[in-house]
Amino acid sequence: MSNRPRLLAVTGATPWPMRGGFSLRAAHMLEALAEWWDLSLVVASDRPVETPPWAEPNAHEIHYLPRAWRWVAAPTRTARNSPLRAMVQDVIAARSPAAALLFNGAEFLAFGRSDFPPAVADRIDCATLERLRKIRVSPGALARAIQYAPYERRLVHELRATVVVGEDDARMLRRLSGSRKVTVIPNGVHVHGGPRFEAESARPTVIFSGILSYYANMDAIRHFVGAYWPHIRRRVPEARFVIAGHNPKPPVLKAASAPGVEIRTDVPSMREALQEAWVAVAPMRSGTGVKNKVLEAWAAGRPVVMTPLAANGLHLEEPLFDLIAADRAAFCDRVVELLGDTARRHRHGEAAQRVAQTHHTWRASGEAMHRLLTTVLGQHRQGAPHRDHVTI
Repeated sequence: MSNRPRLLAVTGATPWPMRGGFSLRAAHMLEALAEWWDLSLVVASDRPVETPPWAEPNAHEIHYLPRAWRWVAAPTRTARNSPLRAMVQDVIAARSPAAALLFNGAEFLAFGRSDFPPAVADRIDCATLERLRKIRVSPGALARAIQYAPYERRLVHELRATVVVGEDDARMLRRLSGSRKVTVIPNGVHVHGGPRFEAESARPTVIFSGILSYYANMDAIRHFVGAYWPHIRRRVPEARFVIAGHNPKPPVLKAASAPGVEIRTDVPSMREALQEAWVAVAPMRSGTGVKNKVLEAWAAGRPVVMTPLAANGLHLEEPLFDLIAADRAAFCDRVVELLGDTARRHRHGEAAQRVAQTHHTWRASGEAMHRLLTTVLGQHRQGAPHRDHVTI
């Protein structure tokens, strides 16, 4: 029988298969935590899901239930009486978990509950901040921001600690709540092998990778192709721009029809697609959190030219600072310079991979979450009030 403490984890969407930032983070975080905790995981899933390989039957258990409710910013009576609440209550009664990890959208389960295990919210991104940044492309986002703000204020106060992936998100939650109980634990990435510069295409290639139905990615692609790409191609006529990802929406397909642009959907290996490229770009103007596209390119040993918004949650050091560009002219200059200078491009690629390996592993992120949960549990046992700031 295991001597490890039991952790209740609740997620409103299946972490498997890993497609998109939410599932990527949840899957890797749970895999890491399974080393130190026995997991009782409650997952809302619309379809059967394979059990992950780390789920030892004698230590970990996964409960699936149909996603018969809707995640909402401010929980409704339906949410409060949902099958989710009933299943979570059954798990608590049967397994007496020592602590709880509530992923984005499940935080309301702990509201007003003195009998709930001491809980940490992995909010991942600040929804209020994301909606405020979305106003430029969707005027209705302001109403959503106003809806999310009181919910996020409440969850920071009611839970023992709240986690986000970047400082921008943390600052907004602290401002909303007036509380310091917000901790940054960035996303991670797996680094396999060296940069493999020999895999670069013979043709100067710029790449953008990601989920091609996500509004922030669609906006970045359209803006880059319309405002940046003509200037880059005028200076490097043989260059091509590859858009790699899955589920492209019409705006992305339209952008892919521009000269020198091609789209690749559902590539067998994103790492190989990245290593074929010379330079990756993240011209983000909206969205929140850590840009996994940047971490994946860094792990593949490819330099990324990015806007300041895309740098949120990333560890940056020389020479990577040079590749953050706030305006069109500087952004285009950085891309063209890297395309034209092999030694500099490879030097930046090696530095990027080194930073990913040193500062952005999923192991390190999992250890940070484990330390936070352990601290929260210790404070709970000592009778520390919720208002206490948690440090890890």
